[in-house]
Amino acid sequence: MLHDKYRFMSRPLPSRLTRKSLLQLSVVVSAFSLSPDAFSRTTHQTTNNSTTQHDPSAKPAVGKANMAKKLINKAHTGDKLTSHGVEEVLVSGGRTANGPRSAVKPMLISNSPLSDIAVVSHLDNEQIRNTPVHVSADLLRSIPGFQVADFQDGGIAQGIGARGWSTESDGNYVATYIDGSIRNVYSGVLNGYNDLNPLIPELIGGVTVISGPFDVRYGGNFASAGSALFTTRDDVATGISASGGSYGKARVLGTYSKHMGNVTFYSALEGMYEAGYRQNGITRRINSFNKVVVNISPEDTFKMSAQGYWTDYGQPGSIPLSYIQQGLISERSPRYNKDRGANNQYTLNAQFEHVHNNFTLDATLFFNKTWLIRQITLGLPGTVTPQREYLDDRYTVGAAIEPYWKFHLPNGGLFDIKTGLTNHIDWARDFRIPGHDGVPYTAENSQFFSSFLNMNRFMEDNLSTYLSTSISPLPWIKMTGGARYDHFFYSINDTKYNSATSGLRRQRLSTSVGTPTVKAAIAINPYKPVTIFVNYGQSVTSPDANSDITVNPSLAPTVLTSGEAGIRYDYLPLGAHVQGSAYKTIDSNEIGVNQATLQTQNMGKSYRWGFDTDAAITLFKYHGAKLDLHGNYNWVHARLDSSTNNYIPNVADWLASYGLNATVPVDKVNRRALIMSFDHNFVGPQPLDKARNYTAPQYQRLSARVMYNDKKLSNMRVWMSAIVFPTNRFAEDAWISGSTIYTAPQPRLMLEGGFSFGL
Repeated sequence: MLHDKYRFMSRPLPSRLTRKSLLQLSVVVSAFSLSPDAFSRTTHQTTNNSTTQHDPSAKPAVGKANMAKKLINKAHTGDKLTSHGVEEVLVSGGRTANGPRSAVKPMLISNSPLSDIAVVSHLDNEQIRNTPVHVSADLLRSIPGFQVADFQDGGIAQGIGARGWSTESDGNYVATYIDGSIRNVYSGVLNGYNDLNPLIPELIGGVTVISGPFDVRYGGNFASAGSALFTTRDDVATGISASGGSYGKARVLGTYSKHMGNVTFYSALEGMYEAGYRQNGITRRINSFNKVVVNISPEDTFKMSAQGYWTDYGQPGSIPLSYIQQGLISERSPRYNKDRGANNQYTLNAQFEHVHNNFTLDATLFFNKTWLIRQITLGLPGTVTPQREYLDDRYTVGAAIEPYWKFHLPNGGLFDIKTGLTNHIDWARDFRIPGHDGVPYTAENSQFFSSFLNMNRFMEDNLSTYLSTSISPLPWIKMTGGARYDHFFYSINDTKYNSATSGLRRQRLSTSVGTPTVKAAIAINPYKPVTIFVNYGQSVTSPDANSDITVNPSLAPTVLTSGEAGIRYDYLPLGAHVQGSAYKTIDSNEIGVNQATLQTQNMGKSYRWGFDTDAAITLFKYHGAKLDLHGNYNWVHARLDSSTNNYIPNVADWLASYGLNATVPVDKVNRRALIMSFDHNFVGPQPLDKARNYTAPQYQRLSARVMYNDKKLSNMRVWMSAIVFPTNRFAEDAWISGSTIYTAPQPRLMLEGGFSFGL
């Protein structure tokens, strides 16, 4: 039995961003935000923004009552049916407090991913704000079948797994889009590195998750487990939020909003400081997000956002489990107390949408500048080993143009065509150099020449195109088919250690590789509450400019193929939803991490089969009071295509959870309410090695939140959250090197409380 050893230590706060400085920041923001008219538009803004939260492609309704009326009229006229109008009427009517599947309409002919024939989940802004969040990736814990590992490692990406994909990665198996632009890092620290920390939860309008590679538009590169589509809010009221919690956490968020005719603008500034549960676990963050929405006409909308994100952090890393059990070190000890990290990002995103009758045109332009450093020390605590220094310095430009048409069939049926052309280009310096105490070794030091050394300057260009059509000849059947093609161009100037000569090998090369993928699906609706669906889809993973193309310039993208069959039942009078699906996935080249070297490696062909189930029901609803129950169970069999030692490490055998959401009004007009949420997650055993000689045991995680909301008083919210690990706290992040199990211990209890006005 594992036991706990607590050694509470007091450490001086760093001078750069202390709790005092955050308090000063909150005072400044408060003075700026709480002007006499700061909250005069709160109710109006919240009402208008609620519709757009359900549909990632929905247009803002601020100051556009006539536009909303026009769209509703379009939805009710048979010949003027646009995808935008349909989503406004149908999707916004879905339940939002009863689990993340309520807004999905799989039988709908629409440009929205909420109409995909697949297992699609959705969270709106209210659900997100009712979720206890320690790191931004916690938002995905609410998605059935998703597993998240918090590495307790400062500002790095967290582990995200689903459908048999490991959490011991940095989320690189989930293609993640923010406002239409992919945010996975091509050929970074890990290929597909997926950092959700820049997301500010209060500013997220919604997140839609497609399980599996079944969306032709978003199911391309890195969509092995699925795709996550985040949209930021188009309108946020002037306000302030402040919170504090366990282990020295303090956070403040201030927003300022302005409406000028058809133009809506808001600016948000977030400051966060956390001392961390473990030594060297400090995190400091400043995050600025600004957005402008211009309603050019009833048919045309332009949106632009700009973000500056600055964070630096310590990295306590993973420590040997046996050392903790034997009392040799505290569970709060770091691997090495001088490992550090930092990430500075500057992002500009522009979107244009044109909607005219049965035609929609989306255009997106994206720019990002990233400067990331990270240090990792290997070996057992107390031993002297080189520190691994990572530097990723890059410019990224992306653009997409995506038209969509909807047509009527002579018999009253519908069909549509969606197509698009996208381009994503990175110019990067990706350096990996051994060092010590944050100082990289140079050629004068013999330890500079190691297998870890790799200094790569490269350009990587992903040009892709897709074409898809859905047809519903009769109200009870819908069929979808599509294809996409992804091509990758590389220009590389690489210097790395050559073990054959014990020196450096330099190479320049240019190459291009690509591959097509296909999608197909059918859904039938034998009677209104029941939908039966079958899916087939493929996705790709681009070759890594660091570890793949420099070894084999002609290496094609890895192709993944997945099939799925499922059934869902929705009965709105009872708020009931039940869904089950079974899937099988085959990956031509499983990419894993060699934990002895912390380098990626090809593990050969792999396959996964499993099933996902989830259900939700409204147990009680009376005069504004409501009680919802939801739960899910997910099982997977994940194996490498070999006769022995064929387990895929760090994939839980099963996942299960249940939860309750309650709303209790405290006045007769439902302007004041007490809102409560509770979730209990169970994660099954996980093999730590391919032979399953070592296994991480199952563990539990509980989260709860109680909030008082007064919409009449500037939408005031006061809340208290708790995250509890009642059983094994060492299994969420556990991996093996040789015969040594390493773990990043989780605290038994984390508390956080705060308040907000406006927002």
